[in-house]
Amino acid sequence: MGRPLLCPGLLMLACCIPASWGLRCMRCERNGHCQVEECALGQDLCRTTVLNIWEGEWLEVVERGCTHPEKTNRTMSYRMGNQIISLTETMCGHDLCNQPKPGRALAFPYSRYLECVSCTSSDMSCQRGREQSLQCRHPWEQCVEVVTRSLQGSRRDEQHSRGCGYLPGCPGPTGFHNNHSFHFLQCCNTTKCNRGPALELQNLPPNGLQCYSCEGNSTGACSSEDAALIDCQGPMNQCLEATGSNGPGKPTITVRGCATASWCQGSHVADAFSLTHLNISCCPGSGCNHPLRDVQYRSGDAPWPSPARLSLTVTLLTAIRLWGGVLLWT
Repeated sequence: MGRPLLCPGLLMLACCIPASWGLRCMRCERNGHCQVEECALGQDLCRTTVLNIWEGEWLEVVERGCTHPEKTNRTMSYRMGNQIISLTETMCGHDLCNQPKPGRALAFPYSRYLECVSCTSSDMSCQRGREQSLQCRHPWEQCVEVVTRSLQGSRRDEQHSRGCGYLPGCPGPTGFHNNHSFHFLQCCNTTKCNRGPALELQNLPPNGLQCYSCEGNSTGACSSEDAALIDCQGPMNQCLEATGSNGPGKPTITVRGCATASWCQGSHVADAFSLTHLNISCCPGSGCNHPLRDVQYRSGDAPWPSPARLSLTVTLLTAIRLWGGVLLWT
């Protein structure tokens, strides 16, 4: 005798249940307009991003929306001339958990904790040694230094920032470099421990590892014929290969170079190169990220299905002309 069929009521219920239950978050633009947003597949968190700018008085800008599950709570503050720029991102994981609280403004904390050195490339204060002091506003923040630079352009392509922060990858250092770019983050937790000359890649000693370097598509700039070996420097002691795209329907981009182990976890690659749907692998032997090398020497090859957006760190480094139009890319 065959198994009984589902009763009509259960069959109807099964047919009415959607294939997936998407997270719903509040989406609020800089102009204050808010609406409920159904998050895309793989966006499993709601985000609240708060930018505070101080120059005699506080200006606050708030954005809300969906974000990918690799995002974490983070903060960063730094001085730029007479301004203090502070950015905070908080994540939550249930429906509409990031909605504004009626009658309550997001308060900027006034307590003072660790004291750090602060400067930024936007006013050349880091490069010229014109560092100022900055009091951290949260007990969990550390003194941070962030560098991102295109090695194929002029020094104007370099962004350098020091201040207070609570960032993924800290305590570091965490970084990546190849023939095209250099990204670096380091943190410390004693008074003004982030002082000193501006960090330069050429000042980091070779560590004995060599990795293949390229940025581009796999059949062009990152083909097996065009990838070139480079000497890895400082703490970047893993060979990295990452592939992803800049959006739906866009061609696949490949990145190879030297990285710290923390970069092999993926979120930093997504942040630095604005890539989605990532596949990332790292290996410890010289030349092991060659395009034709057997994948058995690599680790961490699981794909990321979720879209990645620019991180807080990149937001702060790219949002330089804040009064001309605040850029909140998260």
